[in-house]
Amino acid sequence: MAKIGSPLFIVREECQRDLMAVLDKIAEIGFDGVEFVGLFGHTPASIRKKLDSLGLAAVGDHVPFDEFVNNTDRVIDGRIELGCKYITVGAPGADGLPGGSGYSRTVATYERLGEMVNSAGLKLLFHNHADEVRSVVNGKAVLEHLLDDVRSDLLFFEPDLGWIGIGGGDPVHYLTKYPNRCPVVHFKDYIPDGDGCQFRPTGYGVMNNAELYAMTLSFDPRPEWYVLDHDLAYERDSFFDLAISLDYMRNLITVTR
Repeated sequence: MAKIGSPLFIVREECQRDLMAVLDKIAEIGFDGVEFVGLFGHTPASIRKKLDSLGLAAVGDHVPFDEFVNNTDRVIDGRIELGCKYITVGAPGADGLPGGSGYSRTVATYERLGEMVNSAGLKLLFHNHADEVRSVVNGKAVLEHLLDDVRSDLLFFEPDLGWIGIGGGDPVHYLTKYPNRCPVVHFKDYIPDGDGCQFRPTGYGVMNNAELYAMTLSFDPRPEWYVLDHDLAYERDSFFDLAISLDYMRNLITVTR
C-alpha cells in the first residue's frame, strides 16, 4: 500500500516557530509520514518521540551536500535515531557538477556517502531541482549525468516531477529511464506564470499526475513513499494546501489500480 508523506519545506517558517505543533497538524490532516528539511533546533530523539506518539513515520531528511560531506557520521547516526530510512542529498557547487573540474571528485564522494549510508541500513537519495534539468553538458542534462555516472546501488533517485517540468524536462522520460531507482517520488504541481511559475497543491496545476502515478505502479520495486511537495502557498494557508493535496492523491490512488 502506497504511503503519502508531507514535506516540511512548505511549512518551514511554522516549523521554526513550533515544530511539534506542525507535526500535530500534519497528523491531524492524515499524512502517513513527514519528510524533514533539517531538525529546526530539536534533537533526533525528541522528534522521534513526538512522531511515535502521533503515529507518523520519518520518511527522510534533506541534508545539504557540504554538511553531509563534513559531518557524515553525525548525519547518519542522527537520522537513524530519528527513524529515517532515507537521507536525501542535493547537488554540490558548480565546480563539482558535470563539466566542472571537480566532477570526478563529486562522483567519488556520492559513492563514498552511499556506501556508508548502505552500511547503516539506509538509502542515499538525490533530489533534483530545475537547474539540474535545465543545465545541459555535452547534450545531456546534468541530472542524467549524475544518475548515470554514480553507481545505482549507491545513489537512488528522488524525482521531483514538478521541478523536472519547470526545468523544461519531461517527467515521463526520467521515470522511464530510472524506473527501479525511485523509492520516494515527489509530486509537485504548478502553473506557468510568464517566464516562471506559481506553485499549486498537487492536482491543481498542469502536471499529468494521473499518468505519472500510473507509471510508478510498474516499478520493481514500487515507490514506498509519495511526497506531495510544493514550495509556497502564497496567500493560502499552507496546511489547507497540504490537506487538499492529500485528498487528491488518495483519490487518485483509489481510482488507479
